Amino acid sequence: MLLFGGSRSGKTTILVIVIIYRAVRYAGSRHLICRLRTKDARSSVLHETMMPWLKKILGTKRFKLMVHDNYVKLWNGSEIWIGGLGDKEQVDKILGHEYNTIYFNEVSQISWAAVNVAYSRLAMNVPGCRNMFLYDCNPASPMHWAYKVFIRKIEARTDTPLMKPDLYTSMLLNPADNAENLATDYIEDILDTMPEKQRARFRDGLWVKAEGVVYEKFSEEMILAPDEMPERFDFVTAGQDFGLNITNVKVGWIGKTVYLIADYGAYNVPTRTFNEDLTEQGWYLNEDGTVNVFPTFCDPAGGERIQEITGGVKANNSVDSGIDYICALMERDQFYVSSRCTGVLQEIADYARDEANQIVKVNDHYMDAMRYAIFSQVQYGVVCS
Repeated sequence: MLLFGGSRSGKTTILVIVIIYRAVRYAGSRHLICRLRTKDARSSVLHETMMPWLKKILGTKRFKLMVHDNYVKLWNGSEIWIGGLGDKEQVDKILGHEYNTIYFNEVSQISWAAVNVAYSRLAMNVPGCRNMFLYDCNPASPMHWAYKVFIRKIEARTDTPLMKPDLYTSMLLNPADNAENLATDYIEDILDTMPEKQRARFRDGLWVKAEGVVYEKFSEEMILAPDEMPERFDFVTAGQDFGLNITNVKVGWIGKTVYLIADYGAYNVPTRTFNEDLTEQGWYLNEDGTVNVFPTFCDPAGGERIQEITGGVKANNSVDSGIDYICALMERDQFYVSSRCTGVLQEIADYARDEANQIVKVNDHYMDAMRYAIFSQVQYGVVCS
């Protein structure tokens, strides 16, 4: 179940109460509430929502907050864990358990790869308790994986129809639905006066491009079906981003025109394993089966991990210059993306700057890899030196 809609519409409160009910109803059960960052989960979910509602529902003596381990233990043996899927030190701890409920809070910030890994942990067996995934978000762009899965009912990576679409239900909740619990001037004086795109997202719960989107010139006309892509390229490059969400973007060049051929991402896997996955997919093979080891421009912060990537060399990490170059390619109709590049397509419409003109560092792993692959090639002499 996905609850999506505008800001302060009660989505988190509803799903936290569902978690508490399930923990009370099924003694000895275990439940997980996760966001991208643990600090945000602790602040907005644990302290602002869950603790007040636990006290209202159970009083103060029937649960205990285990501060250092980020979970609440109920008198009946049930546990409610809090964590962040973007924090390495937390991931191994929270994914080391099995759960009866996993609630992804604000999924617009969480990658499909991270969600997919967490899926395997919904495996705890408590008699009578049907295991359940819960999700909520302020809507992102229509290219986001949550829109594909819950609204369009298609697979996030392949765009093929879901095998069991009835499992993926959703409900729209907007601030107007929760008006009696909001400050009297919140909707009229704050939400109604936002810029158009922010108003559409945070008041009306619409799936729209983010405000301040970096690649504003990107359009659906730049997305090509696989059979519309060129059969041959002058040469190929790739970009590699490291971290919990590890990504690679493969780019073909014809003159100065770039074609994003494919992308691949994984979550919480070693670099060597990731590179082996690429090799097994035929990442370094031509159409005729011959080997093609091209330069893969890697995040310079990767250090020794760069050596574990086939063809790995340090990328040029000039963020603003790289973005400007890609924007110029779009303006000159020299930028195209295969529809197979679902990771890139899910991020590109939400890749944005904040009010301080800084890149919002959320769901930007494919964007970084794409920039490395393109701009480092242009600056190749600088990279080699």
